Amino acid sequence: MLVVFQTLREVSSLLKNFPNFKQEDIKIGCFGPTTAKAVKEAGLRLDVEAPTPEAPSMTAALELYL
Repeated sequence: MLVVFQTLREVSSLLKNFPNFKQEDIKIGCFGPTTAKAVKEAGLRLDVEAPTPEAPSMTAALELYL
C-alpha cells in the first residue's frame, strides 16, 4: 500500500485521526519539501518524494520507485 500526501495538513490529519498509526510496511510518498519535512518530523519513513531533479512530478517519482 502507498499513501501519498500533497500537503502538510494531510500529514497532520492522519496523525490526528489515527493517533496510534504505525507505518510498518505502508509506503509513504509526498509532493513538496514542506510536506516531506512534516512526514519526517512525524517520525514516518518517506519512500517516494517529488519533485526532485530526477523526478519533477509525482508520476515520475512513482515510476522511478517502481
